[in-house]
Amino acid sequence: MKKLALLAGLVLMMVLAACSPEADEVLDFHNGVVDNVKPKIEEIPEIYNNVFAAATEEEAIEVFDNELMPLMKEIEDYFNKQELEHDVAKEYHGLYVDLVKSMSDVLAKEKEYLTALTDPNSSEDDVLALEEELNELNKVAEDKDKAVTDHWESLQEEYDFVDEEEE
Repeated sequence: MKKLALLAGLVLMMVLAACSPEADEVLDFHNGVVDNVKPKIEEIPEIYNNVFAAATEEEAIEVFDNELMPLMKEIEDYFNKQELEHDVAKEYHGLYVDLVKSMSDVLAKEKEYLTALTDPNSSEDDVLALEEELNELNKVAEDKDKAVTDHWESLQEEYDFVDEEEE
């Protein structure tokens, strides 16, 4: 009986040890996103305030070109530089890459929409079509954001991660 208990204990330790590098990598990746990407995301509402406060349409477009788009590029670059080994971390990373791509698509469409709104040659139908496309892209981005959140919650459960904000 002692041998069986010892063997079971050894098997359990091996299984836990085998999971540890995956869990460490996922947690390191997640914490890197929180430390490096979240602050950039938190800048976005203030930049939008600059867009809305712009005196002219040209200034608003400049804010897109000089502030929003470069910030999104920094975020994309952060994810592109990640080198992950384990499939679980790669999957989580992939969800973030999809989300950031979707956010970039929204920004590009918002700029196109703003440009069309201010262009006297744009027809009302053109503007409405762009608005519909923008709404669809926003829905896709929301779905991708939910997928990232849901996946993180499942990882927290699977690996018994504790969110420090919840403590």
